[in-house]
Amino acid sequence: MIDELEKIIKEKGIHTIEVVHADTLGILGAKMIPAKSFLKNYKSGFGVCRASLGWDIQGNLFEGVEITDFNTGCPDVIVKPILSTFREIPWRKGSAFVFGEIYEENGEIFKYAPREILKKLVIRYEQLKYRPLVGVELEFYLLDNERQKLHQGIHTYSLSKGLELEYILGEIRNNLNDIGIELEATHMEYGPAQVEIITEYGDALDAADKTVLLKSIVKEAARKYDLYATFMAKPWTQESGSGFHVHQSLWNLELNKNIFQHDKKIANRYLAGLTNTTSEFMAFTSPSINSYKRFNKYSFAPVSESWGYDNRTVAVRSLLSNGKGSRLEQRIGSSDANPYLAIAASLAGGLYGLENELNLCESTSTDAYLTTEKLLPKNLEQALDKLEKSKIAKKYFNEEFIKLFLAIGRNEINLYEQSVTDWEFNRYLEYS
Repeated sequence: MIDELEKIIKEKGIHTIEVVHADTLGILGAKMIPAKSFLKNYKSGFGVCRASLGWDIQGNLFEGVEITDFNTGCPDVIVKPILSTFREIPWRKGSAFVFGEIYEENGEIFKYAPREILKKLVIRYEQLKYRPLVGVELEFYLLDNERQKLHQGIHTYSLSKGLELEYILGEIRNNLNDIGIELEATHMEYGPAQVEIITEYGDALDAADKTVLLKSIVKEAARKYDLYATFMAKPWTQESGSGFHVHQSLWNLELNKNIFQHDKKIANRYLAGLTNTTSEFMAFTSPSINSYKRFNKYSFAPVSESWGYDNRTVAVRSLLSNGKGSRLEQRIGSSDANPYLAIAASLAGGLYGLENELNLCESTSTDAYLTTEKLLPKNLEQALDKLEKSKIAKKYFNEEFIKLFLAIGRNEINLYEQSVTDWEFNRYLEYS
């Protein structure tokens, strides 16, 4: 394959290849490799600081976890290009990108890599003769150059407001299409200049790769027009939060039979597992302090472990009567989630239901916001506690990775609790 890539590199005049990987929080890291160096060194890979895979969202290290502790000396890991993911970047002449797999210097796979965690779950499904397919609905806001609201008011599905932003949304769609990320649609969502972007159904690992890349492409396009795109879960108190919904189904290995369509027992077991693990895996799907500020009654974000047929007030929306399109929609994800972990959480929940032959609880046919039972965690601390105590999580996720994820989350909580917010300053300064 490298001979073919060398030919493409020469014919397209590619001078720089971005070797990219996602850290624990789903933020893309990259090394910009000159084409000559890439062709010379792709087999041995490219070193990056091991600690960068486990630091916080602003790149700060903290004590208590082996890979982020200065006592280790912060050695390298090796990022080896996955040549099948090589793509030219058409809107940046002379550039290309390729995803990388992460290895320890001794040649072992890096156990903390989120992509590897999802990959192992996909392999477990394949051993059961299933292929999980995934489609993503992801919401984000466009902001002006001062990082303020670009519009005012709610304009869900609005054509006129959509056309006002078509100069950038059209470019985003075209860029994604040109790089091989197919979309079902984009449309205006439930907040001012909030947009939903919907990807085509596909292989779970490929869907996660594409979603990580999609977020980067959206942000790049926004800056070109002196705008900002944010996948922050709740930028404003009074406006809608941004979600990350995972549509999923199981197929046979040949991809010509939707198991959810033809085997309701399998579908119901998967659904039972997905529903029963929403709280225990919620830290993966809503990983920040800010994530939990979008979970309010009548916000279109769920508040309980619940499921229902085509019901947008529940955690898991069942669309199992849609023929070949039969699927389940996991609605607890926030837009700031790591796509590898958000999708892995769904697959792990479904696998738990299948392997333990779980029975499905009663559906919610009306307003799930009225329930007072099986409420979801209300904040990151509660979600992390659920994850730490979860015996199920330890069966489907690397225990060392769980420890790292817990440490990152609790470090975030500590920083938050020590911070004086604008709300506190404005409320107490003159009255204390």
